Amino acid sequence: MAILIYYLRRLIYMDSFGNCIHLSSSILFLSQELAKLDNVGLIQNDGSPCGSKYFLLWNPPLHMKKEGGSQGSSVTRRSSPIVEVSYLFSEMVQHGLRCIAFCKTRKLCELVLSYTREILEVTGKELVDSICVYRAGYIAEDRRKIEADLFEGKLCGVAATNALELGIDVGHIDATLHLGFPGSVASLWQQAGRSGRRAKQSLAIYVAFEGPLDQYFMKSPDKLFGKPIEHCQVDSHNPKVLGQHIACAAYEHPICLQYDENHFGSTLDSIVTTLKDKGFLVNNPSGPFSSTMWNYIGPEKNPSQTVSIRAIEHDKYKVIDKLNNRLLEEIEESKAFFQVYEGAIYMHQGVNYLVEEFDLSSRTAFCRKVDVKYYTKTRDYTDINVLGGDFAYLPACKTNHLKTTAQANSCKVSTKWFGFHRICKSSSKILDTVELRLPPYSYDSEAVWIRIPRSAKLAVEERKLEFRGGSHAASHTLLNILPLHMMCGASDLGTECVNPHETRGMPERILLYDKHPGGIGLATQVKKLFGELLLAALELVSACSCASASGCPNCIQSLTCSEYNEVLDKEAAILILKGVIEHDRSYFEVKEASDRS
Repeated sequence: MAILIYYLRRLIYMDSFGNCIHLSSSILFLSQELAKLDNVGLIQNDGSPCGSKYFLLWNPPLHMKKEGGSQGSSVTRRSSPIVEVSYLFSEMVQHGLRCIAFCKTRKLCELVLSYTREILEVTGKELVDSICVYRAGYIAEDRRKIEADLFEGKLCGVAATNALELGIDVGHIDATLHLGFPGSVASLWQQAGRSGRRAKQSLAIYVAFEGPLDQYFMKSPDKLFGKPIEHCQVDSHNPKVLGQHIACAAYEHPICLQYDENHFGSTLDSIVTTLKDKGFLVNNPSGPFSSTMWNYIGPEKNPSQTVSIRAIEHDKYKVIDKLNNRLLEEIEESKAFFQVYEGAIYMHQGVNYLVEEFDLSSRTAFCRKVDVKYYTKTRDYTDINVLGGDFAYLPACKTNHLKTTAQANSCKVSTKWFGFHRICKSSSKILDTVELRLPPYSYDSEAVWIRIPRSAKLAVEERKLEFRGGSHAASHTLLNILPLHMMCGASDLGTECVNPHETRGMPERILLYDKHPGGIGLATQVKKLFGELLLAALELVSACSCASASGCPNCIQSLTCSEYNEVLDKEAAILILKGVIEHDRSYFEVKEASDRS
């Protein structure tokens, strides 16, 4: 969006158009900063024809669950929120309420559809085909058909990602379901605003996961409804994104380095050089600024047709149904190795497909429909190599709560795959493990990190606790609480997850990294909040009443852990968080005293 504003501003100044640009409230102040827009005004009155809305918070019921086999202890856990949403979805459809069930990931959408159809097979068989999935990845033709069917009332409901959150008219919707907090209050209200647009009463139901963020809002709903809309945080100079758009800008009007640096930033010169080397731009020998004028000469007749404004990645893998050679989906390269490797169970519109062939040269996965009672999940590990200097203590990150030595640096993210599990749907038990050989996948990004002091490690070892489990748990806790402090979700930031069989040495640090190739500025923002996050993480873990050494979903466990939360140590996490806080607090007290003297 910031780059599109650059476009508009460039055209306004170039052709003297009336300079009126409309923006959402969440990017208002960001737009002033990034695009240097003058006279920006806020319109915050809602003039849409909306009736009264009932907002229900739904916490799945508690039950006793035995952990650790037949000899294990019983612990209190909540019922699956995925199943709860599926029952609610089926009830909506059976009562004639048109509904959208919003889910945070594509896989969750497919699971909700599958479970809801299973329920309807028993309670309302004639409605099974009246629901479907709407998400990114589906080909444009399929998405347009779903949009039209929903608008015309041919569909009673869809399970959707945030792809249906904005910009598409789907007609009258009676109710929305929300599987977990979507990452920001802005997204939650945008999704809930999909219902009741014809001035009729509507319903929104927020179904909670067992993680600390959702449970925080269940216990303190006033924190949800009184929370202000978050400010966006983006890096509009991400070279992977900006390069594509500069090629489009050059197609519209030749790029002038002296002039356009005001719009596209100081990295314009280096990006133009890269595009020239790739054969996209050529120097324009005519005109008053001939040495700095660049024309588009790329292979595409209109480069904007190949640039997505919704995604950073350009490279896609095709998923083909072998039975009829039909294209089912196009998946981003970073997701393909996790979803459509040979032997994977891939879901499309609630139907299971077995991937029988994964052709890397043509970027194509060939699959066929199957009826199986298991799903698959990769076995992999991700290394984060932080680039740049290696000083013992770097300049402080200042916050209102705690100064820290946290740093934001460029990093290389590398993932390697070595197998996958077949996991029973009904029991979640691993049925077997299969070897998998795929080339590693890596990309440049950004990370924020802080060293764990030697004193904290010694304190953990003296108590005979697991240091790796403690650092892993501390990192999880920061991830769990982060959406309370900034606009982000599980798909935006990750951490180093420890494998129980890992024998390599690991850096002694707490690290979060940006999952978007090139980074979108999240690491820099987290650095500013790191002291506040450490204090909040320590409070969360210390206050959790669970007795298990490996914690629970309310404190140190993460729904997105690639190692199934196997290597976690709650008590060690508390010692590590305390150690980092005390060490940095002491360090800056000594430093400030030295500076004064």
